[in-house]
Amino acid sequence: MIQFEMERVWMDETELFYQVQLQLRSSACASNQLIYLDDASLGDLYQKIDQFNQAWGKEPITWRLVDEEEGSDDLQVNLTFTLIDRIGTIQIDIFIHDEWRFDSFDHVHMKFRMRTTMGQLDDLSAQLKRFIRRETDHVSSLRPE
Repeated sequence: MIQFEMERVWMDETELFYQVQLQLRSSACASNQLIYLDDASLGDLYQKIDQFNQAWGKEPITWRLVDEEEGSDDLQVNLTFTLIDRIGTIQIDIFIHDEWRFDSFDHVHMKFRMRTTMGQLDDLSAQLKRFIRRETDHVSSLRPE
């Protein structure tokens, strides 16, 4: 099972930002979000994963995506990477808050976890780099341990 999947579905003509379909899955839960990103936000995720790997997971690292619209908290996605054992098992805590303020019924608030390995994080990092460089429009990574 693939736990992290992202596909670019739309890009503005200046290529400054794009919309992606982000799918995060664990054995018990799944999330499928349409979100807007730019290279800086995705580059931050790439750097956080690289920083986590370079430090051999000694400290948990969190990547946060917050809706950039001023005063808006419509969308929030947090991924926290934590090393949980000596053989390189990684736990990823996921928090998603997605709320359309004009419709109180269009609301998602969830927390769940997935597990993977340091090697799978390396794979995700390499795929994110290719995605940012426009070498691919699809990332499919993070197999469970």
